[in-house]
Amino acid sequence: MEEFTEKIKSIASLITQENKAKIFEDTMNVVVDFLSKYFNVNPEEVGILFITSNGKFLRFVAPKKLFKNGATFPISKRESISTKVITTLKPDIQNNFSNIKHLSIYEQVKISEERPKAIQKMLTYPLIIKNKAVGVIQISRKGDTLEQSGYDFTQADIEKLTDLSALFLPYLTESKPDFI
Repeated sequence: MEEFTEKIKSIASLITQENKAKIFEDTMNVVVDFLSKYFNVNPEEVGILFITSNGKFLRFVAPKKLFKNGATFPISKRESISTKVITTLKPDIQNNFSNIKHLSIYEQVKISEERPKAIQKMLTYPLIIKNKAVGVIQISRKGDTLEQSGYDFTQADIEKLTDLSALFLPYLTESKPDFI
């Protein structure tokens, strides 16, 4: 954990107005890599979304392919779990995700060489600064079946994300490019 924190601080110390976007991307890569290992998921199963500067959309900043393609959706989408979490400021655990109504369009995006698998389980956690949501983290477990997707998310996972997000969120928001 210390190595992770030091790496984030080291990257953040290099920030200037000119290289903000690059520092953000580097920081995001370190965060996604760390979270994927910590929760034992593939990097493509870590989603991070930020509220856009106009407050009307959620923009994917991870996975990288969705970020590069500018993937967004209106924050007003009622079937979005992210919207619910941002509105309530409360984490959400879905261990039978495929059976609830949700935005499924991004599940079909081919992020790797493999055929996209359905999200079976998902933990959505609000990213909060000064009592205000700035985005969400979504850790998912994908698989062809519920059983193939791995273990269930628990309250302990929420507690882990609470501790972890405090380590990196200040650096992500500081380096967040103006176009997000």
